[in-house]
Amino acid sequence: MYFIYLLIIFLSLITQILAQQSSVQIQKIEADPPNPNVGEGLKIRCFLINVDPFAQYPTQVLWSIRRFSQDRDFRILAYGGSVRDTLSGRVSARKESEEVYEIVFRPVQESDSGVVRCELANTEAQVRLEQTINVLVPPSIVYITADVQVRAGDPVTLECRAQGNPPPLLMWIRQGQEYPTSYSGIYTIESVSKDDRGLYKCVAEQQTGQKLTAENYVNIFVDFDPTVICDQIIVEQVPNINADAEITCLAEAYPMNVLKWEYSQGNTNVRRAISTGAKYRIDTNVASDSIDSRYGSRLIIKNVDANDFGKYTLIVMDESKRQASAWSELRPSSYIRPFNHSISFFHFYSYFLILLCLIVNIFFIMI
Repeated sequence: MYFIYLLIIFLSLITQILAQQSSVQIQKIEADPPNPNVGEGLKIRCFLINVDPFAQYPTQVLWSIRRFSQDRDFRILAYGGSVRDTLSGRVSARKESEEVYEIVFRPVQESDSGVVRCELANTEAQVRLEQTINVLVPPSIVYITADVQVRAGDPVTLECRAQGNPPPLLMWIRQGQEYPTSYSGIYTIESVSKDDRGLYKCVAEQQTGQKLTAENYVNIFVDFDPTVICDQIIVEQVPNINADAEITCLAEAYPMNVLKWEYSQGNTNVRRAISTGAKYRIDTNVASDSIDSRYGSRLIIKNVDANDFGKYTLIVMDESKRQASAWSELRPSSYIRPFNHSISFFHFYSYFLILLCLIVNIFFIMI
């Protein structure tokens, strides 16, 4: 009987202890900041209620984590204020009070994204709350197509890959344009032309409040046949009046190797090279963008005389020895403003009548 009595007392005591412990609850779990940036510190706090500070068996909190990228199941980090797994020295834990426990990640890494669990360790029932950790990682471009050199008419594909959390949106923007040409990591031109050459920018943008971006660039160089276009085929100028003549042409070639002016007279095919000097001035404006192949060239023939009339040819050649040319012919102009005799005689008689009236008025005044 005595043994049965002791057993009853023991069971009663155990029941009281378990009833006391099971009354403790987890009120909430909070993360500060809720969505940390990689490299920042992260503090997670677990708040308890109904804690009896005089309980025979104090409440203990068990911290564990399941990282999305690495863990198949939860791994224990800390028990109360004692750390079991520091994650390479980045994790610490402490008991702030009987009701508040905390665990700190410093610094937080991208791999820490996952679920952190706060669990009461010595209760009859499972009492736990979980907090999802989403570590924000700024976007970065990890791959972009190298500069491309293609022949006109060939297809071109530009590729760009980026990483970040949340995953960034990729877009391609051509230099000089305000809006993207493609909202994708891959941009394809089925048949490239010389007008497609230029600088293209890949932008990786996170759709968050801060709108964090990363960017990188690729050049498209297009190999095409050179061309020359002159503003006028015929340019006329009156000789020997101390006047200049001007011829302007636009040349395109990539890469440009030769750009020169030549002069020929009459029907002869013999041309001689001309350069800036006492008789000529050549102004060639190269586009500021190094990938652009447009060259505007202006030839000024100073103080035109009869020996200057003839054809002036602009010749360009690329590095593949492909050549193009165009010419303008300088011709004498026969237009000289004639002397208007009728206007001159009219002016003469007007002045004569005015003078006669003045003389008559003076004569009558004297009388």
